[in-house]
Amino acid sequence: MVKPERRTRGDLIAAGVIAVVVILVAGVFWWTSDSRATEQRSATEPLPTPAKATEVPTGLRELWQAASPATARPVLVGNAVISGEGGTMAGRDPVSGEVRWSYRRDRPLCGVTYVYHWAVGVYPDSRGCGQVSAIKGATGGRGPTRTSYADKTVTLSSDGSTILSAGDTRLEQWRTDLVRTIAFGEVDARYKPGHIGLGKGCRLLSAAATASSTAVLQACPDQADVKLTLLKPADNDDEPTVRDVPQPGVTADSGARVVAVSSSTTAVYVPTPKPKLSIIDENGEETAAVLLNEPPTSPIGPTATSTAGSVLTWWTGRTVVVLSTDTMRYKYSVVAAGTDVPLGPATIMADKLLIPLTGGIGVFDVKTGIKQRLIPVARPASVTAVTLAVSGSTIIEQRGDQLVGLGA
Repeated sequence: MVKPERRTRGDLIAAGVIAVVVILVAGVFWWTSDSRATEQRSATEPLPTPAKATEVPTGLRELWQAASPATARPVLVGNAVISGEGGTMAGRDPVSGEVRWSYRRDRPLCGVTYVYHWAVGVYPDSRGCGQVSAIKGATGGRGPTRTSYADKTVTLSSDGSTILSAGDTRLEQWRTDLVRTIAFGEVDARYKPGHIGLGKGCRLLSAAATASSTAVLQACPDQADVKLTLLKPADNDDEPTVRDVPQPGVTADSGARVVAVSSSTTAVYVPTPKPKLSIIDENGEETAAVLLNEPPTSPIGPTATSTAGSVLTWWTGRTVVVLSTDTMRYKYSVVAAGTDVPLGPATIMADKLLIPLTGGIGVFDVKTGIKQRLIPVARPASVTAVTLAVSGSTIIEQRGDQLVGLGA
């Protein structure tokens, strides 16, 4: 039997010092970790699935209000309404507004969106708004996470199966497990030859996406006109297929914007030679155009558009343009009539098109666009933009930084 080596007093002291250092380092890592700075409260049971509305209410009253500056529009996932304020995401009962679960971090939210059955919160760090946490909408249970380089301010949008996070210089698209499928624009360091990046000083003006196609309008200082860039996912997320579509005479400050994207079609607002919504196919060819009476005054971004059943709607500020969701074929427009001015895009309830108007919520025939009636809703005079969502028989409004639940 081999005789064990003799341990000296110095060996024991050294071993003790190493153990203390390991404990101290582990304590520092824990003290500064994201886990220590995170609080989570899950729901005791999943939120129930509401019965689908069979008719639109004849009258509405306010059921609840909640501050939610981190959402741009109502986010409904897992039968919950998701609010975002400060560093906290909360899953709320659509009827009562009661908080059923919450997730909080020690930093303010950059924004809140959703994908599949996940509520998704985006948080900042030293590299921008690139720390992403997915929370199960029904219960508040934790899901996938990711972190990456991003701009300090991002616009979030979702088609339900992917998320688009777009900033001034860079955009990323994530699938349901938050794995990145497209990265386009500038990064903090070029990490491989041939990486597709913007030219120095180029800006991303607006973007929209589906799982199969992304469109971005970009402006570069060495080019007088903006260009539309059509992207499709490839094997490597930072090497998507790219098709540039010139936009002659369209400048960066003209108000041009990407309005919406389908699997093979992009709708772009261009102001020249006359204001129009240009419908462009995947080859970069204009297949149709919808002339507008005036330039849009609505915000650039996802708050101006919605997919409602078989129709896609775009709020220009005084008009709601209605297109088919698949081919973006023009169907009709709902225009301001007297004091009834549209305040946002539409949603669907009981096979009727609902559009927020200055006097309440207008109920329209979804096939023809004919107005059937108005449901009065009292809102503060300061409210100039509203986006709608429906959960069962409850209508959710986002009015600026506030979520409001409305019911019969």
